[in-house]
Amino acid sequence: MNFIKKRSSMLLFTALITLYTASAQTDSAFTCASCMCKKDATPAGIMLSHTHSKGEWMFSYRFMNMNTRGMEQNGTSISNDQIYNQYLFSSDRMSMNMHMLMAMYGVSNKLTLMAMTEYRQSSMNMVAPEGSTHIHNGVPMSGSMAHTMKTSGFGDLSITALYSIINSSQHHVLFSGGISIPTGSVQNKGDDGSMYPNARYSYMMQQGSGTWDVKPGLTYTYKGDKLTASTQLVSTIRTGYNQVGYKLGNELGFNNWVAYQWLPWLSTSLRAELLQTGKIKGNDPTLYAYTEPAANAANYGGTIALVYAGVNTFFLGNNKIGIEAGLPVYQKSNGIQASVYSNVNLVYSIVF
Repeated sequence: MNFIKKRSSMLLFTALITLYTASAQTDSAFTCASCMCKKDATPAGIMLSHTHSKGEWMFSYRFMNMNTRGMEQNGTSISNDQIYNQYLFSSDRMSMNMHMLMAMYGVSNKLTLMAMTEYRQSSMNMVAPEGSTHIHNGVPMSGSMAHTMKTSGFGDLSITALYSIINSSQHHVLFSGGISIPTGSVQNKGDDGSMYPNARYSYMMQQGSGTWDVKPGLTYTYKGDKLTASTQLVSTIRTGYNQVGYKLGNELGFNNWVAYQWLPWLSTSLRAELLQTGKIKGNDPTLYAYTEPAANAANYGGTIALVYAGVNTFFLGNNKIGIEAGLPVYQKSNGIQASVYSNVNLVYSIVF
């Protein structure tokens, strides 16, 4: 993974040096064609891909659905029976829906500001050994009946500045720097009769990080007549521990994608994503770590690679609808975690 970090950083640094001369020759008259903000072939799962011209707005709604099936340990599938050797419960599937509202505004021809809020809905199906009956948090639990945990609420608010370092007719280098404001709750609790009656749910069922996070990124994009290609490094750096007593792991995302404009109103894309997440530091002292794998802070973080295929359609001038579906090709998690099964991204945006 260190090799990937060094190689990707070198790739983006080389792009900056190589394209410096091209940027010096950029016309002083800035056009939206060079900032790529209209007929934007960016896949639905990529958000920080372009700036806007001065005074221009973009609004978008984004939807992300992630599903898991089964469990894995250090890259190998593991059965529920194996999990029961360590934990009272296992999770055979989980679903998370994320609804995101985003606004972008061109402060100048090089600087764009972005604000985004999100609403999360998480559902996790819990199972216990068949026929087992025991007391958990004062509540009788039986393996003959599956239990579903659900949480929903607004997540963290992010504010980001995007600055166009190089912006020629074909080559674009973009720096993004953002902060994540901890508006999402880390205090979601279960109802009476649930696995966590009036007690905090596990880490992944909370809505936010509970910390102020820094989100730097760097993106290079090539745009031809019909072909667009891009490579991007984005990260999330946690700055401290939250009020509960833990901090989520830092994140590093590496994306490479290519898109082709088949018709004025249609483009398709292919994308490869590599995401590395660090371990949780600290813990929630109210959680019994062996209730379920997600209640154990040691079972977080790792590396996952996914491949996506997407379609964008453009209509009524500057309206865009894009959809993208992804499948994992590699996953190696710390400890025992849910196996990602599928990921779907949807976006609607308008520029004016």
